[in-house]
Amino acid sequence: MGLVVGLICEDGVVIGSDSSRPNPAADTPEPYRPLQKTHVIGGDVLLSSIGNVGLGQRLERVLRDLREDSRFPEWDQFMIARSLAADAWKEFQATQTNLAGFGALVGFRCVTGVHLCELQAGDLQPELKGPDAWFTALGPGRATANSLLGLLHRTIFQSRRPSLPEAVFAAVWALDHACRLHPGWVHRPFHAAVLAAQAEDRPHPAWLLSTEELSHWLDQVRQTEQRLETLPLGKWRL
Repeated sequence: MGLVVGLICEDGVVIGSDSSRPNPAADTPEPYRPLQKTHVIGGDVLLSSIGNVGLGQRLERVLRDLREDSRFPEWDQFMIARSLAADAWKEFQATQTNLAGFGALVGFRCVTGVHLCELQAGDLQPELKGPDAWFTALGPGRATANSLLGLLHRTIFQSRRPSLPEAVFAAVWALDHACRLHPGWVHRPFHAAVLAAQAEDRPHPAWLLSTEELSHWLDQVRQTEQRLETLPLGKWRL
């Protein structure tokens, strides 16, 4: 169950998630308790995972240890992505873990700039997102989210990547859209985090959006959808 979305934009990275928990087969389903899947690590790394909660906790620890490595600031994006995938595999193999349905998105800064890395669900193979593929989603709601993000890519952004505010708007819209179409899969509240390429006015380049900030972006989504409702489609004739 659930949804995680990520966008690499002109001036940073945005990662967002819903708050649903996995639904393992059980005679008595666990009562719904919201789960925060999106985290900021060390003030400059973003992480959000989908699938087994315990695996997400362990991956967060692996990423924290990697971030604290003294060599981290000197590595490029490929070295960081490869090291993270290798360290995660080593951690999970210690308990013969089944990775089915588990994947993650990671945003980080290094000597080559800001980057978004997808650890693909099931095998954790790293894929770095770039100019031609600047958005991605994980989880049962991914097809719905990707279809909306793909529409924005084709119509509004076309040959460019979105700005950081535009990426926040797109991520929140994708989460809200998937939740409305699949309320059994994608649950509120949403969480979102930002990693800015330049953030001189903040103590750290990465931060979680507050509840008030998310409400603001959801209001922007509602206003946009209301404007779409006023399009004169009813006047068309065959």
